Parts: sequence; C-alpha cells; structure tokens
Amino acid sequence: MKKEKEEPEEPSAPFWMLTFSDMVTLLLVFFILILSYSTTELEKFRGAMSSMKGALGIMSEKGSTVAGKKVEYSRHPENDPTEDIKSKIESFQESISDAVAQGLIEIDVSGSGIHIRLGDNVLFGIGKARIKPAAYPILSQIAKIINKDTKEVYVEGHTDNVPIRTKKYPSNWELSTARAMSVMRYLHQAEGVPMAKMAAVGHGENRPIATNDTKEGRAKNRRVEIYIQWK
Repeated sequence: MKKEKEEPEEPSAPFWMLTFSDMVTLLLVFFILILSYSTTELEKFRGAMSSMKGALGIMSEKGSTVAGKKVEYSRHPENDPTEDIKSKIESFQESISDAVAQGLIEIDVSGSGIHIRLGDNVLFGIGKARIKPAAYPILSQIAKIINKDTKEVYVEGHTDNVPIRTKKYPSNWELSTARAMSVMRYLHQAEGVPMAKMAAVGHGENRPIATNDTKEGRAKNRRVEIYIQWK
C-alpha cells in the first residue's frame, strides 16, 4: 500500500528572524568586546586627555588652585611626580600665595603635570612682550619645578579681543606669540631649561576663559599659561 506523503512542518517563526537573531547576537558580542577593551584602556585614555588639555590650555578638574591647599595627585603613584618635585611645588605655592589670593596666578596640579596661569599684568606692560623684572622671581620658582623627569613644557600666550595694530605687533596673534616666546626664552636663557623640552604658541583672542564684554573678563583673558608635564 502506498504511503501518504508527509506534509512539511510549518516553521514556528519566519525564516528572516533566524538571520536577524544571529546578527543581533554577533553585534552584542562585538559591543561587549569593545566595552571590555575600553575599560582596560581607560586609564591610558584619561592620561592622553589630560595631556591634550594641557596643550590646549584647559585646566584639569583635579588638583589644587589655591596655595597652601594640599595637592591631590592621581590614584596611580607611578604617574605622580617625584617627592623632590612635590616639595618644590609646595614651596612654589607658598611663594606665590599673595598673588594667588589676588587672583593674579592660578595653579592646578594633577598626576600628569602642573598647569600655571599667569595674568598678563604679572608679566608684561600693556601691549608689550618684554617681561617685567618683578616677574623674574616667579619664573625662577617655576623653573625649579622643571627637572630631568619633566617630559614637556608648553608655554601659551592669550589676549583679549581688543584689537592691537602696531608696527611691531599687527594683531593680537603676534602679541600673544611674542609673549609666549619671551617666557620660553627666559626659562631657557636665564634658568637653563633645555629648549628641547619646550614649545611656545600664541592663541591671540581665540581661546577666552571669560567674557570680553567686561573689563574684568578681558583682564582674565590676557594671560600666559605654562603646562609642565611629567614623564
């Protein structure tokens, strides 16, 4: 007797869902791997971002900006400065306590370096790039922090948005660059900081930290920033 032909069993779900579920599973595994790698490299990423902030003139969230306050370093001691440098930083903070109290100097210390922001009235006369003799002791104290363990020193000049058009400085860009170069030249010629460790750049009015609509804001924007990065 001839057997009846068995009818194919109907699938419980559309065929496209099988492919879709495989794809979703693969994507899930992919993102889990990405997340695991990003977690492993998180500290390296933070270190890179901290260095970039220094180069761009952005102050770190960690550290101290008030002289006399205990300096906070990173959670990883291998990234911290040596005990000798820590001592010099504390000495530097004490030596400029009056200027910090007046808002003329700000300092920020983290595991990757020290960021020093100096108002232009501390260093220069109006529209000038020649360092005032009164600023020499401050720069000398800064130079003491720089030693063989220092990786790089960035010096950045900034101005407000008030135009300057002189024969020597046709724009704020030239003025800010000349000021950064003056500080770098002093650190090298007077304090012996190796030129190979330093770089200078002028940003002009392009990176304000306060409004240029007020006298106080413009005063904050006229500044020189020095970022000393550890190894």
